[in-house]
This record gives sequence, C-alpha cells and structure tokens, in this order.
Amino acid sequence: MKNKKKSLVTALLVVGLLTHGVIVQADDDHDHSYKKQEKYKDYDDDDDDESYQYEMDDEDDYDDESYYLNEEIYAEGIWNIWTRTVVADKGILPFVESKMVNLQVEGANKKLAFLAVPKDGQIFVPGKAVAQLLGAKATFYKTSKILAIQDQDNDLIFRAGTNVVYDNNVKTPLPALAFYLNEDLYLPISVITNGLGYIVEWQENSQMFLCQPLTK
Repeated sequence: MKNKKKSLVTALLVVGLLTHGVIVQADDDHDHSYKKQEKYKDYDDDDDDESYQYEMDDEDDYDDESYYLNEEIYAEGIWNIWTRTVVADKGILPFVESKMVNLQVEGANKKLAFLAVPKDGQIFVPGKAVAQLLGAKATFYKTSKILAIQDQDNDLIFRAGTNVVYDNNVKTPLPALAFYLNEDLYLPISVITNGLGYIVEWQENSQMFLCQPLTK
C-alpha cells in the first residue's frame, strides 16, 4: 500500500454545499473516541497469493450516540452524498425496490449493469465492480469479507457487517452497514462514488446512475 495518502477534501466541500451548510460533528466530550489499542490481522485473498495486512480496532462499528445533528439534514439527495457521519435522518430514495440498473461515467463509453438494493435510507451497489468501473484497483478478500480499494489519491477499506470504512487510514463512519451479496461487498453508492472523487445522479428515464468527477 502507499505510505502517503491524500484526503479528498472536495467531497467534503460538496457535502457542505448540498446540505446547506449543515454540519454533523463528533461529540468529543464523551468517551466515544477511537479505541487506542489496535490489533493487526492478516487476510489471505483466495484469488491472490499475497497477504493483505489490515489495521483494525477491536470493534469496527460506530455508536449513533457519538454523533448529533445541529439541524435536520436536507432530505432530498442524501442518498448520493457521503456526509462521513452516522446519519440519523434518512433521505428520499429514487426507487424503493431492488432492481437491475446501469452505471456510467460521464463522457465514457463503458457501462456497468448490476442489482441495486435500496436499504436503510441508502442505495447499495457492488463495491468492487463499481470501483473498477471508476478506475480504481479493488481486491475482495472472500474469507474475511474485506474489500480494499485504491486509486491514485484514495485508499478505502471496508468489511461486511460494519458501518466503518478506513478512509486514507482514518476510521470513518458509513451511513449504513456494508453487506455481502452476489460475491461482492455491497456499499452505499454515495460512499463508493464520493470516496473515489465522483458525484452520482439518478436518471429515471434511462434507469441509470450517471457519475461525474467532483470539481477540484
């Protein structure tokens, strides 16, 4: 892995603009800070000979009580914006039943067809497949259900059954639990797209998600 990681500050700027300045903060006055004692586990990829070392806390989850809302989150559009917080209020989804959809990057010819799953106020998509379409390297470790994603600027590590991602080595909350389905780790589409430098919109007529690069 790269020793030097750069944070994607643009995604945070977009969050600030689209949520009308609403900020969700951690309550540092309570004992909900990251655990200091960490342990290391090796996870062997069934499809790769090399071992992947993953740094993790004893409990890879977030307690909703660790966060509070200054104001009500803007309801529309929350499904496609990763606020990097535990989201209490759920947004309005573009559809409410699982179905086959397409995803395309603006200006690119490639399309990806997959099953999208609306769940817990989020639209879940196959993380490895979407990451690869967005130009990132993605490795899924089947035994441990861990997905590691890398591109030039970003390093994201997910595990099934948790609401945590290691975002450039920073433990960061997901808006909902990642889960395993169809031999891939399903993630909120906001996290995988924003985390790799894209914003996504739903186009009802074509039943397609369209990704555009975030303005830097």
